[in-house]
Amino acid sequence: MHTISYRLLNTAVYFEMYSRDRTTGAVLRFYQEVIRHPYLNCNVLIVPPPNGWNSINIQRKNQTVLDLLRHLPYLRPEKQYERLLVHWETIPICYCDNKNDWEIYPLPAYCVYLTHSLDREGTSLILDTNEGTIIEFSHIGSHITVPYEEYEALPDADKWKAHRTSPIAEFLDSWTRRYEKLVWMIVPNPISQPTTGRFYSRAETSAEEEELVRQEKLTPWHFQDDISHHGDENESELDREQRRTRVRERKHVAVGWTARTHYGG
Repeated sequence: MHTISYRLLNTAVYFEMYSRDRTTGAVLRFYQEVIRHPYLNCNVLIVPPPNGWNSINIQRKNQTVLDLLRHLPYLRPEKQYERLLVHWETIPICYCDNKNDWEIYPLPAYCVYLTHSLDREGTSLILDTNEGTIIEFSHIGSHITVPYEEYEALPDADKWKAHRTSPIAEFLDSWTRRYEKLVWMIVPNPISQPTTGRFYSRAETSAEEEELVRQEKLTPWHFQDDISHHGDENESELDREQRRTRVRERKHVAVGWTARTHYGG
């Protein structure tokens, strides 16, 4: 039997203690930046009353996690069938409906999912209230902290423990800055499926993204358009219209939003 403790994987790293207020503040800053992008109405962001959400009572969680969930802001879809987006194939979780079926793999009582992956390339962000950290859990094994052979030998239910861990506020603020500096962008998905938005990045790696965040002037957007198929005789009218819509959106991103960055309008 293979067992692993993700705390042992990070013994050389020292994290700040968990703070509910720092955590809720970091989540709020992140969501506020996400809704500035041209894909969500501002009313999808819901903020708890001073005493928290009274309706939240998730099972199998300790009081620290429940207290956090009752004071978190949430992105709540306007329609029941909608799935919002905050990163590539990554969906924010709203606990106001008291659902806790996001746990594909059970977590300890002191941990809770902030996001869940739509598909294998998405990221399930796990908040650890004991350590004050976020674990970046990906089904394809991105950001693992053990050798790949050891990772593959782990039971599926334990693999989340072997992923990169960061202080909560530090991690969320890094995502916030990427949206703030327009290194990342989400635009409306014209067909609204499987998510309401489409995620774009100016870079292919985290290191490139960090470098762009530090730059004063943004580089042009690089898109992998399917324009090369515009002459495809087998292209349906629906596919053609969706392609045209994507082109219009991307021109808006490349021109309108870059101009807004430089001129502050």
